[in-house]
Amino acid sequence: MSKPIKFSYSRINTFNNCQQKYKIQYIDKVRNDCNSIEAFMGSRVHDVLEDLYKIKSLNKKYISFDVLYNMYNDSWTEKWDDNIFISKYKFNKNNYNKLTIYKTGLLCLKNYYKRFNQKGYFKENIYATELKIEVKIGDYYFIGYIDRLDVNSSGVIDIIDYKTGTKSKGKLQASKDLQMAIYEIAIINLFKNHKQINLNLYYLKNDKIVTFSHSNKQIDSLKNNIIERVDKIESTENYIAKESILCEWCYYWNECNVKVGNNPSIRL
Repeated sequence: MSKPIKFSYSRINTFNNCQQKYKIQYIDKVRNDCNSIEAFMGSRVHDVLEDLYKIKSLNKKYISFDVLYNMYNDSWTEKWDDNIFISKYKFNKNNYNKLTIYKTGLLCLKNYYKRFNQKGYFKENIYATELKIEVKIGDYYFIGYIDRLDVNSSGVIDIIDYKTGTKSKGKLQASKDLQMAIYEIAIINLFKNHKQINLNLYYLKNDKIVTFSHSNKQIDSLKNNIIERVDKIESTENYIAKESILCEWCYYWNECNVKVGNNPSIRL
Protein backbone atom coordinates (compact mmCIF):
# COMPACT_ATOMS: atom_id res chain seq x y z
CA MET A 1 0.00 0.00 0.00
CA SER A 2 1.47 3.35 -1.04
CA LYS A 3 1.99 6.08 1.51
CA PRO A 4 -0.48 8.98 1.40
CA ILE A 5 0.72 12.15 -0.31
CA LYS A 6 1.82 14.82 2.13
CA PHE A 7 0.71 18.19 0.85
CA SER A 8 2.15 21.56 1.81
CA TYR A 9 1.27 25.18 1.22
CA SER A 10 4.09 25.49 -1.32
CA ARG A 11 2.67 22.51 -3.22
CA ILE A 12 -0.80 24.12 -3.35
CA ASN A 13 0.72 27.48 -4.29
CA THR A 14 2.73 25.94 -7.14
CA PHE A 15 -0.47 24.45 -8.59
CA ASN A 16 -2.27 27.79 -8.30
CA ASN A 17 0.57 29.61 -10.07
CA CYS A 18 1.14 27.07 -12.84
CA GLN A 19 -0.39 23.62 -13.15
CA GLN A 20 2.28 22.44 -15.56
CA LYS A 21 5.07 23.38 -13.16
CA TYR A 22 3.19 21.41 -10.51
CA LYS A 23 3.16 18.35 -12.76
CA ILE A 24 6.85 18.69 -13.65
CA GLN A 25 7.91 19.16 -10.05
CA TYR A 26 5.55 16.94 -8.04
CA ILE A 27 4.27 14.26 -10.44
CA ASP A 28 7.11 13.82 -12.92
CA LYS A 29 9.53 14.55 -10.05
CA VAL A 30 12.04 16.36 -12.25
CA ARG A 31 14.92 17.55 -10.07
CA ASN A 32 16.37 20.98 -10.60
CA ASP A 33 19.06 22.48 -8.40
CA CYS A 34 18.72 25.99 -9.83
CA ASN A 35 17.67 28.73 -7.43
CA SER A 36 16.92 32.44 -7.59
CA ILE A 37 19.14 34.91 -5.75
CA GLU A 38 16.04 36.15 -3.87
CA ALA A 39 15.17 32.67 -2.61
CA PHE A 40 18.81 32.03 -1.70
CA MET A 41 18.93 35.25 0.34
CA GLY A 42 15.68 34.38 2.12
CA SER A 43 17.03 30.96 3.07
CA ARG A 44 20.19 32.50 4.52
CA VAL A 45 18.16 34.92 6.67
CA HIS A 46 16.06 32.00 7.91
CA ASP A 47 19.27 30.07 8.69
CA VAL A 48 20.46 32.87 10.95
CA LEU A 49 17.16 33.27 12.78
CA GLU A 50 17.00 29.53 13.38
CA ASP A 51 20.60 29.19 14.54
CA LEU A 52 20.37 32.27 16.77
CA TYR A 53 17.92 30.50 19.05
CA LYS A 54 20.06 27.40 19.20
CA ILE A 55 22.67 29.32 21.21
CA LYS A 56 22.75 27.73 24.65
CA SER A 57 21.32 29.94 27.43
CA LEU A 58 20.68 32.65 24.85
CA ASN A 59 18.62 34.84 27.19
CA LYS A 60 21.62 35.14 29.52
CA LYS A 61 24.16 36.01 26.84
CA TYR A 62 24.95 39.41 25.42
CA ILE A 63 24.50 39.20 21.65
CA SER A 64 25.82 42.02 19.48
CA PHE A 65 24.62 42.46 15.91
CA ASP A 66 28.05 41.28 14.78
CA VAL A 67 27.02 37.76 15.84
CA LEU A 68 24.12 37.80 13.38
CA TYR A 69 26.25 39.43 10.70
CA ASN A 70 28.93 36.74 10.97
CA MET A 71 26.33 33.95 10.93
CA TYR A 72 24.75 35.44 7.80
CA ASN A 73 28.05 35.95 6.03
CA ASP A 74 29.22 32.42 6.87
CA SER A 75 25.95 30.87 5.68
CA TRP A 76 26.02 32.92 2.47
CA THR A 77 29.61 31.92 1.71
CA GLU A 78 29.31 28.25 2.64
CA LYS A 79 26.08 27.58 0.74
CA TRP A 80 26.72 29.62 -2.38
CA ASP A 81 26.98 27.49 -5.54
CA ASP A 82 27.01 27.82 -9.33
CA ASN A 83 23.26 27.26 -9.71
CA ILE A 84 22.05 30.63 -8.44
CA PHE A 85 20.46 32.99 -10.95
CA ILE A 86 19.07 36.50 -11.24
CA SER A 87 16.33 37.49 -13.67
CA LYS A 88 17.82 39.35 -16.62
CA TYR A 89 14.79 41.63 -16.53
CA LYS A 90 15.41 42.58 -12.91
CA PHE A 91 19.19 42.72 -13.04
CA ASN A 92 20.75 46.16 -12.86
CA LYS A 93 24.48 46.51 -12.28
CA ASN A 94 23.89 49.49 -9.95
CA ASN A 95 20.58 48.82 -8.23
CA TYR A 96 19.70 45.12 -8.42
CA ASN A 97 22.51 42.60 -8.29
CA LYS A 98 24.18 40.05 -6.04
CA LEU A 99 25.54 42.70 -3.65
CA THR A 100 22.29 44.67 -3.29
CA ILE A 101 20.34 41.48 -2.53
CA TYR A 102 23.00 40.42 -0.03
CA LYS A 103 22.51 43.80 1.64
CA THR A 104 18.74 43.33 1.66
CA GLY A 105 19.23 40.17 3.72
CA LEU A 106 21.46 42.12 6.07
CA LEU A 107 18.77 44.81 6.41
CA CYS A 108 16.23 42.12 7.30
CA LEU A 109 18.48 40.94 10.12
CA LYS A 110 19.16 44.48 11.33
CA ASN A 111 15.43 45.11 11.60
CA TYR A 112 14.93 41.85 13.47
CA TYR A 113 17.73 42.71 15.88
CA LYS A 114 16.34 46.19 16.60
CA ARG A 115 12.87 44.83 17.23
CA PHE A 116 13.64 41.83 19.46
CA ASN A 117 17.02 42.50 21.05
CA GLN A 118 16.76 44.20 24.43
CA LYS A 119 20.00 45.99 25.24
CA GLY A 120 22.00 43.05 23.90
CA TYR A 121 19.74 40.22 25.05
CA PHE A 122 17.01 38.10 23.43
CA LYS A 123 14.32 37.21 25.98
CA GLU A 124 11.29 36.05 23.96
CA ASN A 125 9.08 33.17 25.12
CA ILE A 126 10.16 30.96 22.26
CA TYR A 127 8.86 27.39 22.17
CA ALA A 128 10.59 26.42 18.91
CA THR A 129 12.03 27.67 15.63
CA GLU A 130 11.60 25.82 12.33
CA LEU A 131 9.04 23.63 14.08
CA LYS A 132 7.97 20.73 11.86
CA ILE A 133 4.20 20.22 11.83
CA GLU A 134 2.12 17.41 10.41
CA VAL A 135 -1.66 17.60 10.39
CA LYS A 136 -4.62 15.93 8.71
CA ILE A 137 -7.23 18.24 7.19
CA GLY A 138 -10.20 16.38 5.77
CA ASP A 139 -8.75 13.32 4.03
CA TYR A 140 -5.42 14.98 3.29
CA TYR A 141 -2.13 15.08 5.17
CA PHE A 142 -0.10 18.26 5.40
CA ILE A 143 3.45 19.03 6.40
CA GLY A 144 5.14 22.36 7.08
CA TYR A 145 7.70 24.26 9.13
CA ILE A 146 6.81 27.16 11.40
CA ASP A 147 9.58 29.77 11.47
CA ARG A 148 8.99 30.71 15.09
CA LEU A 149 6.48 29.68 17.75
CA ASP A 150 6.14 31.68 20.97
CA VAL A 151 4.15 30.37 23.94
CA ASN A 152 3.76 32.39 27.14
CA SER A 153 2.74 31.23 30.63
CA SER A 154 -0.84 32.45 30.12
CA GLY A 155 -1.42 30.10 27.20
CA VAL A 156 -1.16 32.75 24.50
CA ILE A 157 0.53 31.43 21.35
CA ASP A 158 2.14 33.44 18.57
CA ILE A 159 2.84 31.83 15.23
CA ILE A 160 5.40 33.95 13.38
CA ASP A 161 6.27 33.57 9.71
CA TYR A 162 9.24 35.50 8.32
CA LYS A 163 8.97 37.19 4.94
CA THR A 164 11.99 38.68 3.15
CA GLY A 165 10.15 39.95 0.07
CA THR A 166 9.06 43.52 -0.54
CA LYS A 167 5.32 43.03 -0.98
CA SER A 168 3.25 42.83 2.21
CA LYS A 169 -0.36 41.83 2.83
CA GLY A 170 -2.97 43.87 4.64
CA LYS A 171 -4.74 42.33 7.63
CA LEU A 172 -7.82 41.26 5.64
CA GLN A 173 -5.75 39.56 2.94
CA ALA A 174 -3.48 38.01 5.57
CA SER A 175 -6.49 36.52 7.38
CA LYS A 176 -7.14 34.39 4.26
CA ASP A 177 -3.56 33.09 4.09
CA LEU A 178 -3.76 29.30 3.72
CA GLN A 179 -0.20 28.68 4.88
CA MET A 180 -0.91 30.31 8.24
CA ALA A 181 -4.23 28.46 8.44
CA ILE A 182 -2.46 25.11 8.05
CA TYR A 183 -0.01 26.08 10.80
CA GLU A 184 -2.83 27.21 13.08
CA ILE A 185 -4.83 24.00 12.64
CA ALA A 186 -1.72 21.97 13.52
CA ILE A 187 -1.03 24.08 16.62
CA ILE A 188 -4.64 23.80 17.79
CA ASN A 189 -4.16 20.02 17.76
CA LEU A 190 -0.80 20.26 19.53
CA PHE A 191 -1.86 22.69 22.29
CA LYS A 192 -5.29 21.54 23.41
CA ASN A 193 -5.52 24.03 26.31
CA HIS A 194 -4.32 27.18 24.57
CA LYS A 195 -6.01 30.45 25.47
CA GLN A 196 -5.44 32.37 22.25
CA ILE A 197 -3.54 32.00 18.98
CA ASN A 198 -2.13 35.06 17.21
CA LEU A 199 -0.88 34.77 13.65
CA ASN A 200 1.95 37.06 12.60
CA LEU A 201 3.47 37.76 9.19
CA TYR A 202 6.75 39.57 9.82
CA TYR A 203 7.97 41.47 6.77
CA LEU A 204 11.60 41.83 7.74
CA LYS A 205 12.71 44.21 5.00
CA ASN A 206 10.05 46.77 5.96
CA ASP A 207 10.08 45.86 9.67
CA LYS A 208 6.30 45.42 9.55
CA ILE A 209 4.31 42.80 11.45
CA VAL A 210 0.76 42.01 10.34
CA THR A 211 -1.04 40.34 13.26
CA PHE A 212 -4.45 38.68 13.05
CA SER A 213 -6.52 35.88 14.55
CA HIS A 214 -9.38 33.62 13.46
CA SER A 215 -12.74 32.73 14.94
CA ASN A 216 -13.80 29.07 14.94
CA LYS A 217 -16.12 29.87 12.04
CA GLN A 218 -13.23 31.35 10.04
CA ILE A 219 -11.06 28.31 10.75
CA ASP A 220 -13.81 25.99 9.49
CA SER A 221 -14.12 28.10 6.33
CA LEU A 222 -10.35 27.98 5.77
CA LYS A 223 -10.35 24.21 6.25
CA ASN A 224 -13.02 23.87 3.56
CA ASN A 225 -11.00 26.15 1.26
CA ILE A 226 -7.87 24.04 1.75
CA ILE A 227 -9.77 20.79 1.09
CA GLU A 228 -11.37 22.26 -2.05
CA ARG A 229 -7.94 23.32 -3.37
CA VAL A 230 -6.50 19.84 -2.90
CA ASP A 231 -9.64 18.21 -4.33
CA LYS A 232 -9.06 20.26 -7.48
CA ILE A 233 -5.40 19.21 -7.64
CA GLU A 234 -6.31 15.55 -7.22
CA SER A 235 -9.01 15.68 -9.92
CA THR A 236 -6.89 17.50 -12.52
CA GLU A 237 -5.86 15.48 -15.57
CA ASN A 238 -4.57 18.14 -17.97
CA TYR A 239 -1.93 20.35 -16.39
CA ILE A 240 -1.97 23.56 -18.40
CA ALA A 241 0.95 25.98 -18.36
CA LYS A 242 0.16 29.49 -17.15
CA GLU A 243 2.52 32.16 -18.41
CA SER A 244 3.12 35.05 -16.01
CA ILE A 245 5.89 37.20 -14.55
CA LEU A 246 6.66 34.23 -12.29
CA CYS A 247 8.12 32.41 -15.30
CA GLU A 248 11.24 34.56 -14.86
CA TRP A 249 11.90 32.71 -11.59
CA CYS A 250 11.11 29.25 -12.93
CA TYR A 251 13.90 26.92 -14.06
CA TYR A 252 11.78 24.24 -15.77
CA TRP A 253 11.68 25.94 -19.18
CA ASN A 254 13.16 22.89 -20.93
CA GLU A 255 10.28 20.76 -19.66
CA CYS A 256 7.56 23.37 -20.30
CA ASN A 257 5.25 23.20 -23.32
CA VAL A 258 5.10 26.96 -23.85
CA LYS A 259 8.77 27.90 -23.39
CA VAL A 260 11.75 27.33 -25.66
CA GLY A 261 15.24 26.63 -24.35
CA ASN A 262 16.62 27.65 -20.99
CA ASN A 263 15.36 30.42 -18.78
CA PRO A 264 17.37 33.49 -19.90
CA SER A 265 18.25 34.41 -16.32
CA ILE A 266 21.84 35.34 -15.53
CA ARG A 267 23.97 32.80 -13.68
CA LEU A 268 25.75 34.53 -10.80
